[in-house]
Amino acid sequence: MTDALTFVTWERVLIALLVLVSAVWFVKDLLPKIHHIRQGGSDRDRTDRLGRRIATVIKEVVFQYRVVRGRKVAGTLHAMVFVGFSAFGLETLDHFFEPFGVPVLHALLSDAGVVVFQNVLAVVAVLVMIGIGGLFIRRFFMPKISPGPKSYSSGVVAIMIFILMATYLWSLDAGLAYQKANWWVHALLIVAFPPLILRSKHFHILMAPVDIFFRTHHLGDLLPLNLDMEALMEADPDEEPSLGLETMADAPWKMRMDFLTCVECKRCTEQCPAWNAGMELNPRGFILDGRATLGQEDAAFVGNVITEKALGQCTTCGACEAICPVGIEHLNVLVGAKRAQALATGKGMVATEYLETVERYGNPFSKPQTERQKLVDQLQIPVFEPGQTEYLLWLGCVWTYNQDAESSLRSMVEVLDRAGVSYGILPSESCSGHHSRRQGEELQFQTLANENIDRFEEFKVAKMVTGCPHCFHTIRREYPDLRDDFEVEMVHHSELLANLIADGRLKLNGEAMGKTADGRDRTLTFHDPCYLSRYEKIEDEPREVIRSAGFQVQELARNRDRTYCCGGGAAGFARHAEDESKRVDQERKREIKGSGADILITGCPECKMMLDATVEETMDLVELVARSTKPAPSATPPTANPPS
Repeated sequence: MTDALTFVTWERVLIALLVLVSAVWFVKDLLPKIHHIRQGGSDRDRTDRLGRRIATVIKEVVFQYRVVRGRKVAGTLHAMVFVGFSAFGLETLDHFFEPFGVPVLHALLSDAGVVVFQNVLAVVAVLVMIGIGGLFIRRFFMPKISPGPKSYSSGVVAIMIFILMATYLWSLDAGLAYQKANWWVHALLIVAFPPLILRSKHFHILMAPVDIFFRTHHLGDLLPLNLDMEALMEADPDEEPSLGLETMADAPWKMRMDFLTCVECKRCTEQCPAWNAGMELNPRGFILDGRATLGQEDAAFVGNVITEKALGQCTTCGACEAICPVGIEHLNVLVGAKRAQALATGKGMVATEYLETVERYGNPFSKPQTERQKLVDQLQIPVFEPGQTEYLLWLGCVWTYNQDAESSLRSMVEVLDRAGVSYGILPSESCSGHHSRRQGEELQFQTLANENIDRFEEFKVAKMVTGCPHCFHTIRREYPDLRDDFEVEMVHHSELLANLIADGRLKLNGEAMGKTADGRDRTLTFHDPCYLSRYEKIEDEPREVIRSAGFQVQELARNRDRTYCCGGGAAGFARHAEDESKRVDQERKREIKGSGADILITGCPECKMMLDATVEETMDLVELVARSTKPAPSATPPTANPPS
């Protein structure tokens, strides 16, 4: 190791001044960013469940979970750099106290401990050089992997980090000439770093842990708007009620923090099904446009942050937000802007016809309510009896009014009867309001939801089961926000089916589903619905059911919580894109066809609609169970209830 360097007075004064200038410059540039954030109001409590928030920060910041999982190679390289950033804190402190004769390392460690520490840091330095070098090459010399626009400030930072590691390694060489010069290069790079990160995407080094800490607990966690205009005006006559993101002034502080935190990695855009279909919607683009619009409080949100056309292309699949490594909430931007369209400006909406149909008929298929009763009578579905029936079977619009979905509902009734499940339906059922909310029509959503909640209370419903992940998510996650006393236990039919099979209440025969024309057994794949896997983390249960039926799932390339949207979300199943050459469902259909599977299983009636006829046969999970079910040995159904 090198001997201690000696410093004259002017060197001590200079380094002290440089550190002071760096700190002042850093604070001067940081204050405007803090001001932008503080201009926003609060949209919700973001300090609740403190332990969970801290655990999330440890998982995603300390252990780099999302960074590595999202991109295995690039993520690992980033994690190597992060380890170096964390490990060199003590060494940096020691470096700047050295001119003043304060041996920080020796004060904390023995002489032998210092040697071990420096050797460990040497290994870390090499890893950082490999990591930052790999990221630099990927960013600037591999355009197919990392397309533009390039962030050249990030290139400067990468070079600085590489040189920092090299100068540290050189400082350990006792025979190196110009040790003092090496020391100064190392010090000058460090003092230049704080002001630079505030002027580049590396601001995320400071902001990402904070942004992740304040992120919502659930993906796409939407809160209801207060639509009692009279009460709002009485509370504050001078304050114009906020009806979504009409102008930048309506953006809450967390959203502003999101705009500033974006690391420009483009993972969100790469996952966006609309972007991959050649459409305009670009999640990274509208987050960066939001950053550029900060400070312009009167600027219209739609038009400056995101265009009307791009906004209309979102299916709210959640892929952008789910993969973001720094805690950005894209969905609150998208739905907030749609709320402004529907409730404030009345312009630019793409689902006006859908919303009008739901308003007129109570469903998106323009069918009278009498059609529901005909179906109920035909399938002999029992009516829920308060205090006697265990499960309320929620049909949803597609199972009720789409004739092609009748086979799925018929299978559901057959399976529940065969398993001896106590179930029934409501005499009448309003749309859950899921798609209305995703299109910004919060008033329609709240009206429909409150009608349903009133019926649940009237019939004293405690447990519900449905085959629709959209209704499942909305009733499970969003109805409780409207009524504090709402306590209905909601399960998806894949969960109930898995439990019934595990308890022996359903016996599957495990027989093959026939042969193909060339004589081989037909193969099967499963499409994970976005709102089942990505939003609700229900991934294993459908596969357990399929395995119980005697099949191995031939997995699609994008599966489980990395599934690819069918295009049915945000009312996409009920409306058509203006440009038929650009449709979200086509990409997923190509992937399914390319898998070589003969049978496609879904866990969502809307996905089945969108992906039907992609392969030889498409069916709901419960249809597979109905085909593979043997009646229980005893004619008397079991009395035990399946676990929820």
